Amino acid sequence: MLFVTNSVNLYNECLTKEALDGLGDLKVGGQIIQAVKYADDLVLMSMEEMVLQSMIDKLIEIGYCCGMEMNVGKTKVMRISRQPSPVTIMIEQKELENVECFK
Repeated sequence: MLFVTNSVNLYNECLTKEALDGLGDLKVGGQIIQAVKYADDLVLMSMEEMVLQSMIDKLIEIGYCCGMEMNVGKTKVMRISRQPSPVTIMIEQKELENVECFK
C-alpha cells in the first residue's frame, strides 16, 4: 500500500495526539472519542465544559511550542442538549462564540 499525506496534516495529527493524550470523557461504544477531523478542521468533543477547556488549553500550549497558533476568530463552540445553554470556553482571554450549528 502507498499513502500520500500533506506534511502539515501529519504534523497536525501528531500535535493533536500529544495534546489530547489522557484527556476526554465522551464515550461512544465503549471508546473515548476526543476529536473528529475533516480536511483541515478539528472538532474537540467532551461531556463536560471543564474537560473541553482543558483539552483546548493543552492543544494551544503544545501548539505554541511547535510554532503553531489557533485561529481564535474562526473557533466556535456548540452545546448539543435538550436544554441548550451557552458554553463559556476561553482562548487568550477571549470567549468563544456559541453557535447552534457548524458549517
